Amino acid sequence: MSSTETAILQKILTSLAGQQVSDLHLRVGSQPVIRRDGELEVLANEDIITADFLQVVLGILLTESQRATLESEKQITVGHTFMNRMRLRVTVFYQRGLPEIAIRFIPGNLKSLRELGLPPMFERLVAADRGLIIIAGGYGHGRTTTLASCLQTINQNQLKHIITIEEPIEYVLVSDKAIIDQREVGVDALSWEEAVEILPNEDADVVAFSRLNNHTTSASALSLALGGKLVFVVVEAESCVQAVEQLIAGFPAESRPVMRSKLADGLLGILVQKLVPRVGGGRILVAELLIATPAVRALIHDSKDHQLTNILLTSREEGMVAFDRSLAELVKTGEVMQEVALAHALDPEVFKSILRR
Repeated sequence: MSSTETAILQKILTSLAGQQVSDLHLRVGSQPVIRRDGELEVLANEDIITADFLQVVLGILLTESQRATLESEKQITVGHTFMNRMRLRVTVFYQRGLPEIAIRFIPGNLKSLRELGLPPMFERLVAADRGLIIIAGGYGHGRTTTLASCLQTINQNQLKHIITIEEPIEYVLVSDKAIIDQREVGVDALSWEEAVEILPNEDADVVAFSRLNNHTTSASALSLALGGKLVFVVVEAESCVQAVEQLIAGFPAESRPVMRSKLADGLLGILVQKLVPRVGGGRILVAELLIATPAVRALIHDSKDHQLTNILLTSREEGMVAFDRSLAELVKTGEVMQEVALAHALDPEVFKSILRR
């Protein structure tokens, strides 16, 4: 392993830490590319990446067994602690026969739910003893950070047994008042199916899934929530309505009515979040929060998901937050430009009508 290439990688990573950079892309024939505040940016002062350099980087970031997995499956995503102080999510895949590396920087200091800018009612959901909490949004919009902050909040305040099933582990949590067991698929369990199979026997109070890998995982999450556990799941969805529809669509058609009933009974709430450009630089979190009131449960049970949007817009006093209302309020306070907000609105006409009030 070349000390020169190692020094170059260390220089790049340490220089980017703390600069609002979320991702680093390394590909043969190109200079390193970063994502800052949601936008790609070429590191013009760095040399063009060579195949030899990339092989050295792979030797640093992956273990021998992970290298073997990469060779056999042609892709892998792992968690890595660089220089014992920098936590990274590393994804390696092939394009045109050559490996490419995408590195995500995991913030070292985990913010509280309030510091993240989440709705106050969401903190009350996190303090519940049982039920299902869905954390939704697009890739790169802070879902994993929010999940980790939820678990850390419980860890700091309650004597609970927390079990996570992750692929990979991004935030490494240290037990405080709670007992925390973080299990990584591919390391601590051979598959998602194996990881969830043993959960009912592990005496957990809180269970968290970094994603719903398949309908088996989704069914396990619903059963655990109905069985008295507090369950967190992360899904990719742009709205609360979409989150419900996608979760149910993941089940075989014949089991959807039963699973819809279980979701209606076990749901606590759905949080959707998106990071949008902020005036003056950086990004700000915009949230949508659906609380599982009797009316919400009835709509989900009766497959009237499209009516949930109206509930969100008319139930502000119950702690619910509509995404377009959140956007409009940020425009009114001068934190987001109106044209930027309009580009991100779920329903531009609804957004504009709220803004006029």
